Amino acid sequence: MRETLISNFLRISKIPRESGKEDKIANFFIDVAKENNLLYFKDDNNNVLIKKKGNINSSPVALQSHLDMVCIKKEDSKHNFETEGINVVISDDKVTAKDTTLGADQGVGLAIMLTIMENKSLKHPDLEFLFTTEEETTFNGAVTFPYDKVTSKRLINLDNSKDDSVFIGSDGDICNEYIYNGNLVENNMPSYKVLLNGFLGGNSSEDINLSKNNAIFTMARILHDKDVLLKNINGGISENDIATFCEVTLNTKDNIDKIFEGYNVKVSKIESDFSFSKEDTKNIINQIINLKSGFINKEMVSANLGLIKTIDNKITIYYLLRSMDKKKLETVNKETKNLNYNFSVNEVYTDSSWEVNYESKLLNQYKKLYYREYLEYPKEEVYHGSIECSAIKKRIKGLDIISIGGNIEKFHTILETTYISSWLKIYNLLIKFLESL
Repeated sequence: MRETLISNFLRISKIPRESGKEDKIANFFIDVAKENNLLYFKDDNNNVLIKKKGNINSSPVALQSHLDMVCIKKEDSKHNFETEGINVVISDDKVTAKDTTLGADQGVGLAIMLTIMENKSLKHPDLEFLFTTEEETTFNGAVTFPYDKVTSKRLINLDNSKDDSVFIGSDGDICNEYIYNGNLVENNMPSYKVLLNGFLGGNSSEDINLSKNNAIFTMARILHDKDVLLKNINGGISENDIATFCEVTLNTKDNIDKIFEGYNVKVSKIESDFSFSKEDTKNIINQIINLKSGFINKEMVSANLGLIKTIDNKITIYYLLRSMDKKKLETVNKETKNLNYNFSVNEVYTDSSWEVNYESKLLNQYKKLYYREYLEYPKEEVYHGSIECSAIKKRIKGLDIISIGGNIEKFHTILETTYISSWLKIYNLLIKFLESL
């Protein structure tokens, strides 16, 4: 089974699957369904549902993973995520990628589901395999899927990154975009492009402590109270991840090397006769600094400013808040919306929390199985972050749901690592679990 899981992980890794561009990986699973004479459905957003008849007299069970992955590469890498698969590196038990994210999040879950789909010798109830899109960005797949196609009232999500735990709940979140329309004015001061990079990255759930000192905040702190005029500022890749770089174009009469002394920057002198006004520059920098990041309210609420971009005279900031406590989440949301630096605020999306249900039959059955196998219970965790369980549970009345998965470290970074022994552990647990339901 080890070689089968590896082979299936490699099959999936060959297919480009950036968020919002999941058509190829969706079609791959449709082809698998056709080859195995399984019923399938694909909606307009490339979400896929595949049904496999069981051989146990029990109510159906759904398995769920997301198709997309976070696409990050080394600064000097020429990898094209739209046309190329991942260059997977396997060393004994350890699996990484060459110069890019690995996509173990959620390639591990996809490989396990693929293995179960194609294995005709397994004992299990009727199974529904739900593959969703854009989990790493907007949750659009989980939100828009037509759930009247799903008959299961029991669902096992495979987006957990710890094989000794079971997720039983998760935070709700609010993503806002802050927009500033400034005025570009002529000036004759020297102009520079400055890239600040080399910061530790990661996901804003597992690695939220890195957020308060990410590249965007650090750039704003460096420039605060300096005699500079911004022309543009761009940094980060998504609201959900820790910003590892920030690049600005600015004008100043001051010594540029002195301003950035002690920081890992690349500075180049350029020609640019336009910039934001002094007032605009001050507002932009102050807005960044005053949007708190990291844990807030004694770790009840977290925030991440993960992305900032400039188009002409328009600055857009993407800012994500998370908490299990709805009241505290709304309080911090209101506070951050009322910062007085002339930014308009739009809500991009919001997801309710996945509330804990200790009476969950699925949870208690999994705990008993885990104990029989390992003589200890799995850790029951409320995930500080958002996974699709909340969106799906909200849309299927009476759904019983848990989340399990193989070990993944440093996901959403080029250091992403997973372990084959952990895949086997979860696969074997899942097979025994399905047979026992």
